[in-house]
Amino acid sequence: MSALAVFVFQCVDSNLYALTLYRSGENLPVDVCAGSWVYRTSLLLTKQSLESLPVDSDAAMAELTKHGLFLARLSSGIISFSD
Repeated sequence: MSALAVFVFQCVDSNLYALTLYRSGENLPVDVCAGSWVYRTSLLLTKQSLESLPVDSDAAMAELTKHGLFLARLSSGIISFSD
């Protein structure tokens, strides 16, 4: 069985990030983001892949599995995405 993809979005001009199982981002909460959600990258739904982000990978896996969504505030400059 192959791992699911996790899609990473950022709330514009903030340090709020969302990890979701939906590429469209349709389940991202609009009430917590004053701007708009911008797609950044995708990862595999594996502990090793999630550990590449500065988040609690166990908590992220649990929330993604249960709710399809995980929100995190990440300090500026900690995370960078290649184009």
